Amino acid sequence: MKLHTPLCPECGAPAQGTLERISGRADFNIDPGPDVEVEYGGETDIWWDEQRTVLERDDAPESPTNRPVVCCPNGHTWATVIDR
Repeated sequence: MKLHTPLCPECGAPAQGTLERISGRADFNIDPGPDVEVEYGGETDIWWDEQRTVLERDDAPESPTNRPVVCCPNGHTWATVIDR
């Protein structure tokens, strides 16, 4: 892959990767029921098949006008065209 804008416009660091959206299930510590108080159990099942790269606009497919979002090690994000 080749990034058209490989360096962060804010700090100049190189892109570390794409920003991703992932769904999952955070498990409870016990089975819930009426009047049973539950807490998070400390485990999350990540649904990797649903992983998607974040785009500038969620309402359109990836294209030169709807670029993927990348991020640097300092947490800054920016959109760039990625040639594959």
